[in-house]
Amino acid sequence: MTEAYKMKNRNTSKNKKTKKKLGKKYCISLCALFICYIVFFVAVNTLGEKKTFSETENRVLQSKPTFSVEKLFEGRYISKYEKYKVDQFFNRDFWIDVKVKTDKLLLKKSSNGVYLGKDGYLLEDFEKPNEENVSKNLNAINDFSKKYKDVKQYMLISPTAVSILRDKLPLAAPVEDQQKYLDEYSKKIDSNIKFVDTYATLLEHKSENLYYKSDHHWTTLGAFYSYEKLAEDMELSSKDSDDYDIELVSNSFEGALASESGYKTDLDKIKVYIPKDENDQVVVNYEEEQKKTATLYDSEKLEQKDKYQVFLGGNHPIVKIDTTSDSGKTLLIFKDSYANCFVQFLTTHFSKIILVDPRYYYEDIDELMKNEGVDEVLYLYNANTFFGDTSLAPVLNNE
Repeated sequence: MTEAYKMKNRNTSKNKKTKKKLGKKYCISLCALFICYIVFFVAVNTLGEKKTFSETENRVLQSKPTFSVEKLFEGRYISKYEKYKVDQFFNRDFWIDVKVKTDKLLLKKSSNGVYLGKDGYLLEDFEKPNEENVSKNLNAINDFSKKYKDVKQYMLISPTAVSILRDKLPLAAPVEDQQKYLDEYSKKIDSNIKFVDTYATLLEHKSENLYYKSDHHWTTLGAFYSYEKLAEDMELSSKDSDDYDIELVSNSFEGALASESGYKTDLDKIKVYIPKDENDQVVVNYEEEQKKTATLYDSEKLEQKDKYQVFLGGNHPIVKIDTTSDSGKTLLIFKDSYANCFVQFLTTHFSKIILVDPRYYYEDIDELMKNEGVDEVLYLYNANTFFGDTSLAPVLNNE
């Protein structure tokens, strides 16, 4: 065996040992880096500042739920805690942006539950409702109806754009039939409650601007057509659109669906209906905020991203509206944000209107009914919110 051959073997053996050491160091370094990464994210997610509102998604984020044994066994605590951890994940907006851009590169027609539809419409997806949640709401509504059987009660659960503008959806989009569930659940409510079906009304006007392109809300026009149907069912003498001055207050509204999906579409216009009747006046009392105004609109919100908040300044636990109507009747509305641009059409029909948003309301509802002498009750929601709601039943049951 030559000296050169021996030297080659020694070098080969030495190189193998060196590579083995380097490989071992690389694995140790990689493991250490991964552990540091995990520790870092656990730390920032645990100790980092918690946000209450997402500008990107244009919505209120889940706060840390209060623990109780009862909520734990019912599953409500775990559900809310999981949502809290997702909503408060470190640098959430960055990861949402990464997902949106990836979806675009893959030429996907949906992003974060939003479809990119025809004519620039962004359409919020509708999935099969959670039967347990819906049953709890319907049972609570029926029990409330029986408790207050002398109070006239109505329910208006509006179809969303994904139902009325179904022809705008991408081809073969796997969207559940929203109206089928509305028809099914409307048959399960107590006979004391009048279900106001606005599907045919909205479908008749589907070629008009009933929904914003960039947002999940109906426009004021969509709300007005639905008001006409409600007035018919409530046996009210409805006003005509000619009774209002229709004013454009913004032509640069980019709504929540654009924020959530990352899709860019046409900027929307927001219009308000100002009654021509000078005697149609209001005093709006925001009880939680201890604030009173003489208008249903908050023009300062037009300077912010969510310009839909021009209606009532957004969502509040409870809002009381005193009007100049001589009807002497008080209307209580359990609502989501669809009611914010709808209530302007009811001020001539009721002397007092009380808006309760169950998502933020924690007071005794029976005391409110008694103290305010409520004559009529209206449940006013959009279908997506109502079918996913977990806050209405606890309010009606005073839990």
